[in-house]
Amino acid sequence: MPSGRHASPVIPTEFFRTPRLAFRPFMQSDLDALAAIIGDPRVARFVGDGQPLERPAAALWITRSRENVQQHGYGTGAVVELTDGRLVGWAGWARPEGEPEELVYGFAHDAWGRGYATEIAAGLVRFARESLELTELRAITYEDNAASRRVLERLGFQPQSVEDGDVIYRLVLE
Repeated sequence: MPSGRHASPVIPTEFFRTPRLAFRPFMQSDLDALAAIIGDPRVARFVGDGQPLERPAAALWITRSRENVQQHGYGTGAVVELTDGRLVGWAGWARPEGEPEELVYGFAHDAWGRGYATEIAAGLVRFARESLELTELRAITYEDNAASRRVLERLGFQPQSVEDGDVIYRLVLE
């Protein structure tokens, strides 16, 4: 059973900042930007079943993410640039049944190659350890997603297995 703090009924306005990014809960005003990101086939290729998602799926994602944050104190949220507040991706922790929390992230195609994934994932690991008091994280990426694999390995995640083209990583938080 994962360990961690219990939720508060109040949704925070922000979880943390990195030098260039803020990680905060999704807001309804994020719908257009999130729908554009997850509807982009270049991004969707590395997410879930690899198919782009439509606007109703983005709306449901925002609703469920906010419910998770309210119920558990964390979940997925928006990654925004500090310079202009533009939503450039999503990140956070999924809560798979019977498994350690899963670190997740994804970015708009025009935000690729800027080091954002490493920056936000490092912040997520730090926040999980220091604020959520989690003891272990896992992450899953497509075997052919070399960039994401490098991010995870740079942060100390260790590959555990390959299942159906997915590499499953684990990180013990000390």
